[in-house]
Amino acid sequence: MKNLTDPEKKYSVLIADDNQNNLKVLSSMLEGLNYRVRVAKSGEQALQSVVSLKPDIILLDIHMPGMDGYEVCSKLKEMQEFREIPVIFISALSEVFNKIQAFRAGGVDYITKPFELEEVRLRVETHIQLRENTAILEKIISDLHKKEEMLIQSEKMAALGVLTAGITHEINNPVNFISNSFFALEDRINNICSEKRPPDDEMIDDFKKLLANISIGIGQITKIISSLRLYSRSEADRMIDANLNELIDSALVIMHHRLAGRIAVEKQFTPLPLIKCQPGKINQVFINVIANSVDAIEDSIRSGIIPEDNGKINITTEAREGYIYIKISDNGSGIEESLVSKVFDPFFTTKEVGQGTGLGLSICRTIINDHNGSIVIESTGKNGTSIIIKIHEAEKVHGQ
Repeated sequence: MKNLTDPEKKYSVLIADDNQNNLKVLSSMLEGLNYRVRVAKSGEQALQSVVSLKPDIILLDIHMPGMDGYEVCSKLKEMQEFREIPVIFISALSEVFNKIQAFRAGGVDYITKPFELEEVRLRVETHIQLRENTAILEKIISDLHKKEEMLIQSEKMAALGVLTAGITHEINNPVNFISNSFFALEDRINNICSEKRPPDDEMIDDFKKLLANISIGIGQITKIISSLRLYSRSEADRMIDANLNELIDSALVIMHHRLAGRIAVEKQFTPLPLIKCQPGKINQVFINVIANSVDAIEDSIRSGIIPEDNGKINITTEAREGYIYIKISDNGSGIEESLVSKVFDPFFTTKEVGQGTGLGLSICRTIINDHNGSIVIESTGKNGTSIIIKIHEAEKVHGQ
């Protein structure tokens, strides 16, 4: 155990007891062990002392006039800033001491009068050490969570980089559509102006068609930009209401260039309730799973397992028994049964070297787990692969 009486770091102890002799004995013991000691002679004083200067540990007498030790401890545990301070109860062997009530109030241990120096030392050192270890673990977990968030965002941006060329093509099509329609419209208007005659019915119908084309093109661009904005938004996304059917459609918009004319997508959506989620992250899961399905189908086509235009992805959604289920299946090359249990491991991939990081599905599992859901894979290595995602309708992200 770490030497907690090292003079380089003095720990502070608050002793709350209405008995002057007890205060004197404990103070003398702990000061002799190089602790900084403060005393309080009532429950009210103890609370005021904690608020004014936070101690590292509290020794708290059970029986004090006015506010007893149980109540003081309960009030401390109700305050976020002070609830982690370890509280050791003090009781005389001759007094009635309810251990269950003490622990329910938030106490971590107890010592009895008359005090034994070695017992006091060990109990105080043990709980300060536990608190320090807990703080270290919390810091490690916090750092890991931050690194995990960075990894998720990095993988997302890397995937977006791969998709950029296709997305640019997707935007160029409606831009060209708008441009051609605009110039045709401009030409007709110029002709009308030069001939100084009102447009006839045929011309008006032509105008309407060209304007409709421009509207369609603008709508396609708006849909792509909206999907990209949703996908690339910050990982600090707040929890908002979202419809998972709409998020899947958004993912399909981004993946359209890899699907159009080559892979058929069949959607069997049922109406879904809105759920609290982080849409950007959930959208990342759908894009990753769909991209994996496309890769598997393309691999099967190259291997001659399925014909050129016979790739299929089937997406079904349903809500039942308080959960939302999403199933994404493909008829591409499946995963060997012996490897299925490994696909969610970080850096594991069945793709060729340089074709994938092996982080995609691992990140998907992290995101779904953070939404208190589950993600599983079904594959036999022959008849394609299915990914099943299950999310509780009412659940929120951990720590939110």
